[in-house]
Amino acid sequence: MNLNIAQKIFGIALVVLALMLVVAVYSVHLAANISDELDAVANKHLPVSEAATRVNLHVVEQAVVLQELFVLIEAQADEKELAAGRAKYEAIRARIIDEFESVRRQLKDEESAPQTRAAIIRLERALTAIEDEYKTFEARAEGLITLRNTGDLAKFNSLLPALDARQEAVDDEIAALRRHISDLTVAAVFRADQDEKKLLFAVVALTALATLLSITFALIVTRILVRTVRDLVAGTEAVEKGDLDTEVPVSTNDEIGRLTGAFNHMVGELRLKERIKDTFGKYMDPRIVSNLLDHPEFAEPGGERREMTVMFIDLKGFTSISEALSPDDLVNLINCFFGHMADAIADNKGVVDKFMGDAVMAYWGPPFSGSDDHALLACRAAAQALDHLEEFRDDVRSELGAHAAGIEIDLRIGVSTGEMIVGTVGSKASKNFTIMGDPVNLGSRLEGANKAYGTRALISERTRALAGDDIIVRELDLIRVKGKKVPTRVYELLKTKDNVSVAKYFQTGLTAYRNQDWGNAEIAFKACLEADASDPPAAVYLDRVAQLRAHTLPIDWDGVWNFDTK
Repeated sequence: MNLNIAQKIFGIALVVLALMLVVAVYSVHLAANISDELDAVANKHLPVSEAATRVNLHVVEQAVVLQELFVLIEAQADEKELAAGRAKYEAIRARIIDEFESVRRQLKDEESAPQTRAAIIRLERALTAIEDEYKTFEARAEGLITLRNTGDLAKFNSLLPALDARQEAVDDEIAALRRHISDLTVAAVFRADQDEKKLLFAVVALTALATLLSITFALIVTRILVRTVRDLVAGTEAVEKGDLDTEVPVSTNDEIGRLTGAFNHMVGELRLKERIKDTFGKYMDPRIVSNLLDHPEFAEPGGERREMTVMFIDLKGFTSISEALSPDDLVNLINCFFGHMADAIADNKGVVDKFMGDAVMAYWGPPFSGSDDHALLACRAAAQALDHLEEFRDDVRSELGAHAAGIEIDLRIGVSTGEMIVGTVGSKASKNFTIMGDPVNLGSRLEGANKAYGTRALISERTRALAGDDIIVRELDLIRVKGKKVPTRVYELLKTKDNVSVAKYFQTGLTAYRNQDWGNAEIAFKACLEADASDPPAAVYLDRVAQLRAHTLPIDWDGVWNFDTK
């Protein structure tokens, strides 16, 4: 071989080797940068985010314990209970302080790379902001405990809202920190992606002079590295969109593996917080929880007037049932009853307001149902509740067996529509989103009025008017309930149009009754019983006719029947 050629080949080889060495050094430099950035995120950034999440949960837990402590102080609990409550409060406070100290130690344990030090400084500042907000929250809490102990209720009540504001400030700072962590991760991936492109260009351009294997190897190594980071970015974006079931598989034991593990742990903490929210949703209608979360102003005391419909469902003869059953059987029966009634209400877009002993209170209206169909929905729920009655009886017989023998199971329903006040009421420690007003009281009275007529479901005149011809009813009476001067017309809610003759005879009898035409009224009501011997209202009116025809009624008698009891 010609010496000059050999020299040229040798020179080219040296150049190639030098270039390859440069590429190797450059690749090591890029890989080191990526490793430093990922190490900073795994060992610095995410531990701060994890600690912030734990602090957030502890602050929520501390706020709940604080409310319990206020209740103990207000109830003048004994010293042992107060001491236990205070100890629980202090234990949570100590855990929060330990979280802050632990993260600060981790941020200062090692020397960080220069390009990541600025990010760590920003994390330290964000952590300090969270800690300052928490100290303000904790100072406010201590001040409120002192005011509650000294009995200064006026100042306590005036300062209590500020405590909620401070808790929200802590949450805001933690949220800001999480956004900052997300930005750091995205930025790290972007830099890694840019470094990858540079590395690929150098490898493809220069190592083509060497072997295809080296190019393939470099591509595989680089792409594996970036793909794992991209998986983390995809997981971060999924969590940001609300998918807390996201979990990125850990495929390596290096910095990326530690970063992935830390990410999965952080998502687990967030998932735990969501479970806490879901748990509260079991104690009230989930739509109320959703409205309170989306519109925090709903939690503020106050209300507004709206036309809505309310329904009361009561288990008939509960006192006799409770005397006949053991406590466990009684609880099973009540839970079964509530389950059937709640299903009928929920199937028709109603909101269960509360369970009261053996009774259920529910309501319909904006924002949970339309402003023009709440009366019809409530009537359909009442009809469905009556349909559930036989299923409920079967469940009781199946559950209680011989213990159910001799137990009479029935229910009474009252439905009323009118202008009510809807809003948040309660104390500082406990609140409820509910309804109030005369129509609510009327609904309760109508439920009780079923006893006088032997009926199961009574609705008010306004409910009848709004529900229209989509329901089957018969006018039952014109009554004046206790506490009201103006009479109201009430209707019995019927399930089918069977036995039309009964309704026809009853309407004829009711007209004659109001005209004091006792003879024709008696004939019509007896005809009702001949057509249907199990029509209690007809028997009630026959008794009334017998009583009233024996007395001289006032000239202005209007046929209104007064209820002197609730």
